[in-house]
This record gives sequence, structure tokens and C-alpha cells, in this order.
Amino acid sequence: MTLLAGENINKEFDGREIFNDLSFSITETDRIGLVGPNGIGKTTLFELMAGHITPDTGSITKAKNCTLSYLEQEFSGTAEITLFDYVSSARGDLLSMRAEINRVEQELEERPESRALLEKLGDLQHHFETAGGYEYEAEIKTILMGLGFAEFRFRSRMGSFSGGEKNRASLARILAGRGTLLLLDEPTNHLDIDSTIWLEQYLSGLSKAYIIVSHDRTFLNNTINKVWELTGRRIEQYFNGFEKYLTEREERHSQIEHWYKHQQEEIKRIEDFIRRNMAGQKTKQAQSKMKYLSRIKRIELPIDERREVSFTVDSGERSYNLVLASEQAVFGYGHRAVVKDVSFNLYRGDRMGLIGANGSGKTTVLKSILGELDLLEGAVSLGQKVEVAYFDQELSDLNDENTVIDELWQVDPMTEAGRLRTFLARFGFRGEDVLKKISVLSGGEKTKLALAKLLFLPANFLIFDEPTNHLDIESRQALEEALRNYQGTYLVVSHDRYFLDRVTERILAIENGAMRLYEGNYSYFKEKKEAEAVKPERKSTSPEKIREYADFKKLSQTKGRIKKELRSTDSKIRDHETILHRLENDIIYNIPKADWEKLTDAYKEKERIENTLLELYNRLEELRQLDAEYSESDGQPD
Repeated sequence: MTLLAGENINKEFDGREIFNDLSFSITETDRIGLVGPNGIGKTTLFELMAGHITPDTGSITKAKNCTLSYLEQEFSGTAEITLFDYVSSARGDLLSMRAEINRVEQELEERPESRALLEKLGDLQHHFETAGGYEYEAEIKTILMGLGFAEFRFRSRMGSFSGGEKNRASLARILAGRGTLLLLDEPTNHLDIDSTIWLEQYLSGLSKAYIIVSHDRTFLNNTINKVWELTGRRIEQYFNGFEKYLTEREERHSQIEHWYKHQQEEIKRIEDFIRRNMAGQKTKQAQSKMKYLSRIKRIELPIDERREVSFTVDSGERSYNLVLASEQAVFGYGHRAVVKDVSFNLYRGDRMGLIGANGSGKTTVLKSILGELDLLEGAVSLGQKVEVAYFDQELSDLNDENTVIDELWQVDPMTEAGRLRTFLARFGFRGEDVLKKISVLSGGEKTKLALAKLLFLPANFLIFDEPTNHLDIESRQALEEALRNYQGTYLVVSHDRYFLDRVTERILAIENGAMRLYEGNYSYFKEKKEAEAVKPERKSTSPEKIREYADFKKLSQTKGRIKKELRSTDSKIRDHETILHRLENDIIYNIPKADWEKLTDAYKEKERIENTLLELYNRLEELRQLDAEYSESDGQPD
């Protein structure tokens, strides 16, 4: 059954055509992912569906049984209402019934003999129960806790919550409401990984239709059965879920291009026939072909409105092997410890992800590393020749009054305007875009500008706090590719599981106030956590089982030492190769040929470095073989 339909919709803003002859239909079983680059019109389409704006021409028809609930990107509630009451207000019908039940109960206390009041109370309670009133409060608690709210905060006023928490509260209110069609605009932007997974599972159990605007590819994979792509001011539909959408899109475009080429060749052939025969013996045939040409439907090539982005990340001068060392550090603020007893090393070339629930202390850790917060105990130190650049998820260093180009100019005031424009073009800012004020940019555009500022000057240690928030899929892919080609070291906080899998090789997880290191990407971390969650069989206390466990533990420790030495040996090889290259240059170009003493010393040092490199290469090969052997024998004891 159709819930909502649009027909021949046209919409313009400030002379720019957003939609042209757009039509759509949504049924009660649809679970749609609405995708497209930043600024294409996804939020505008939601505003049209919700009735907040009207189309210039065309119509939108809503079925009688369609109750539409729209999750906007910005919180629109009041500051004084409590969190629980704000979410509860989604069911005004239940609140009214409960108020009426309370009123009748008070009247019955005064007139207990009234049969009419007793019957009225019974009817009210029956309707309240049928409408789910007695389970409603429990449902709200489930939703709030699933979205990461602690129970002791349920009665806190909304004014005391952060912007991200308010948006989570708005999502909770939508989920708790009666809407039969949910419009969810970036619902995962302020959710941690656990809450995102909970939302996926919750949506899969809903008997409601919904449309999701999201750039989280794993989330879309797990929640939708249909993709709407906004392109060419219309909707292109794909019916096999998100995972197959990208390949189907390429195949569809290739097929259309093939048909277009074939049709153009046929049109050219017919036009040539008409030109040659219009005034000859075959005039009637030529006229007939002219009519045919006027009637055929011309194939149009797909309009790709994506602005190509191609981020570049320059690591600059190489740092020493040890980039960051944390020794029994306690991170926190004031006298409150947030993450305790943290010890780990970050080496040159490491690609590390930092994950944890909202409020677990991720940003506190980053700001302590940057020196913006003092450690409560322990030590954190940067290595030699380490140049740090930091991406702040709050985008606090952007000045809304500046233009795009002026904002980048502040990074290096001596840079020529042409170089700034060329650099900004890689981030999607072209032509007059660079003269826009930051205050009018979308969330995605602001994130890309902040990344441009971060990456304009070289840095060999990058720290990112949620860099993918508001970025569209193409921009996320560009950032992934840039980081995979980056020669330096980075530490990234993210809740995007797909992104973490693509760009990280080690994971630091904050769990219950402690930090744990996993030697792999997010999928590896997930596998380890799932294996730990499986209830272990009762362990035998026989000497044989104890010995097996001791052997397994020793094997695990040995594997860890091998992997650590592998990284260290590989780094030493790169260092010695750099020194060898410098010595060879000195011998050929820098040391005078008549200075035999310096030349002799240089040749001796070159020979020593070459011998050391040979030993390191041999050791690297041994370690790789050992690592492969131990990986094959990796098994849990019974």
C-alpha cells in the first residue's frame, strides 16, 4: 500500500533548479537509503515530504493512514523539559489518556459509590492498555539506553545536554512515536558504534517504512532494501540493497552510455540519408525518416553532479621511529580520572584507530596528547621530529565570517591565491565557491574545508577526531585513499566501521575506564570481542589442560613479540636505507676527491651500514617466516 507519493515535482532556490519533474512512491514495506553528494537536495526532499516547504509545481499525496515523523539534523525542543518527558511527548495521546485516568481516580476517591465513574475508569484503562500505555515507559527506557543515555540522566533538563546528545534525544523521540513513515536525516552522526549497532537491530524489528539519509556504508548495508540516488534533479532507484548499489550504478551508466552511442550513430546515419535524398528520387523515404527522427525518444547521458574530490596528504620530514609513548598515563580533567593506567607506543607508519562509547574519554585522551589537558598521572611524550596536525570534530577553528579562501589563507598568508584555489578545488571548492562565507556552507562543506586547512601544510603525525562526520560517500572514499597513501603516522577517532576497516591496522579500545590494544582493524577487534563473549566451556583442572593453556598463553606472548619486532625491524631498515643513500650522495657529490681521509671514513661507514642492512634483511625474513608459522598454529586450547 502506498503511504506517500510525489508527482512531477519542480523546485528552485535562488534561481538554482533543485528538482525537475521528480516523481516517487513509498510503500509501507519500503526501507530506503537516500544518497547523493553534499548539497544535491536530500534535506530539501525531506522538507517537501514533511510539508515544511511546498513544490513550485507538482504534488505530494499522503495516504490517510500515513503518519510522518521527521528527524531533522538540528534539535528543535525546549531547554526546560526533561529528557524522559521530551521523548514521552511523542505519544501525546497516551499522556492525555493517563491524565484523564488520574483525574477519574481522584474523583472516585471522593465518590467511591459512583458506578458511572467506575465504568469510565474501566474503559479508559482498557483503551490505555490497548494503545500500549502500560509498556510505553519501559519502551522509552529501552530506546534511551540503546542510544547511549545513562538512566540517571533521564530526569535531567534538555538544556544541560550537548548538541550531539540533543540530536540523539530527537532520534529517541522519533522512534518512540506513532509515525508509520520515518524520515531519518543522518541518524548515526552522534552515535557511537554500540549505539549504531543497536539502532540497526531496532530498525530491523520495526513494522514501519523509513527513509534514511546516511553516508555510513555499513549502517546502510544493514538497514535498507532499496536505494534512491538523487542525480540529474531526479531519483534513480536501485532495488537490491546498498551493497550492490555501487556496482549496479556503474553497470547501468555503462549500459546507458552504450545505448546512447549506438543511438547517436543511428541518428547520424539517418540524417546523412535525409541530406542526400531529400531532393532526389527517394524524397518520400527521406521525409518518412525525418518524421521517425522527430518521434524517437532521445537517450540522455546520466548527469553526474558529484564534484570530484581528491585529498592529498603530505607527511613532510620523517619523524624518528618512536612517534608517541604513553607510560601508565591517567587521562582526565580536574581531579576526575576518565581513562586509567594507559601504556602503549605508537611507531612511525602506524595507522591506529581509537574507539569507545560516547563519553568514554576519547576526546580527553586526544587533548591530553596534544597538551591541552594535563595528565593526572604518568607520562605521554612525542618522539623527535614529530610534527602534529589535529582535526577537531567541533570545527571550532572555522570563522563563520570568513570566506572559504580567506580561511585557508590564514594557514599561510604568504601563499599565492592561485595555489590556494588549486588546492581548494581538490576538496570540491571550485570557481565562485571559494568566495562563499563559511556561515552558508553545509555541514559536509565545512568538514571538507577543515580538512583542507589541516592538510595544507605537511605534518608527519595526524590526529583526527571524527573526520567523516557530514562527509558524503565520495569524500569519505577520497579521504580513505589519501590516508592509505600517506607516509606518516595517524591516530583517528571514528564510529564509522567501514572507514576504520579501510584505514586502520591497530585499534585502541576504551572499555570501562581502561584502554586495550588490538593488533588489527575494526573487523579484527569485533571478532576478538565476539570470541570473548562466547561463554567458555568449563575448564578442566587436569595437568594436561593446564599445560595446554600455559603453552597457548606462551604462544600468544611470542606472537606479540614477533609482530612488535617485525615493525621495529622494518622501521630500522628504512632508517638505514636513508643513511646509506645520504652516504652515497656524499661520496659522489659532496666530499672532495682529494680528501682521502673523509672518503675513507665514508666508505667504511657505508660498508658498516650495508652489513647492518644485510643482517636486518635476514632477520626480517626470519621474523616473517616465524609470524606465518605462528599464525598457522593460532588456536585456542580446549
